[in-house]
Amino acid sequence: MQVVIVKAKSQVKEVDRLVKYCKRLDGTIVKIIQNDEKVTSYPERNNHALQQAFAVMGSKPFIWMEPDSIPLKKGWASSIEKEYYSLGKDIMISSDTHPPHDLVGGIGVYGGLAEKLIPAGISNEGWDGWMIKNIKPLISFTPLIQHSYGDYSRGCQPHMFPRDSRMIRSNSVIFHRDKFQGLIV
Repeated sequence: MQVVIVKAKSQVKEVDRLVKYCKRLDGTIVKIIQNDEKVTSYPERNNHALQQAFAVMGSKPFIWMEPDSIPLKKGWASSIEKEYYSLGKDIMISSDTHPPHDLVGGIGVYGGLAEKLIPAGISNEGWDGWMIKNIKPLISFTPLIQHSYGDYSRGCQPHMFPRDSRMIRSNSVIFHRDKFQGLIV
C-alpha cells in the first residue's frame, strides 16, 4: 500500500525530513504530492490537500501521512495495511480521542469509496471531524495509530520527545502528533 504525503511550501523541511526517515527506518518510500497552494486558509487547506491525494490515488487505498505523524518501528506500513484489510472498511483512523481538546486525527488509510464519502469543499471544520459527525459507522478505528495532540493535564501542551516517550503505547506503529519531530532518530 502506498504511503502518501502532500507537501506544502510551508512544510518542505519537515516533509523532506520525514520522507528520509521513513526510507532509513525500513525502506518505506513515501509518495510526495506537491500541494497546489490553491487553498491557504485553515481548515480548508488541509481538506484540499486530502482531495489532492484522492485526485492522484483515486480509489486505491493509501496511508495518509502528515509531517507530525512519525512511524515508530520497522514494518509500520505493513502493520497498518494488514489491520486495514482485516477491519474491512474504506477508512481507518486512530481509535484515540481526547475530548474536549481533540476528538479525532486524520492519519490513517483512505481507500475504496473514501473519495466519494468525503466531499470536497468542507470549509467549517477538518475532514476528520466531519467524518466522525457524518459517516462514523463507515470508519474503522485502530490503536496501531496513536493520536494525541499533547499533555491534556497542562492545557494540551504539545508533546516533547524524548521527554514524553513513556506515553507511547508499545503496540503503536505510528504516532501523531509529534509537532517538533522529536521521535525522528
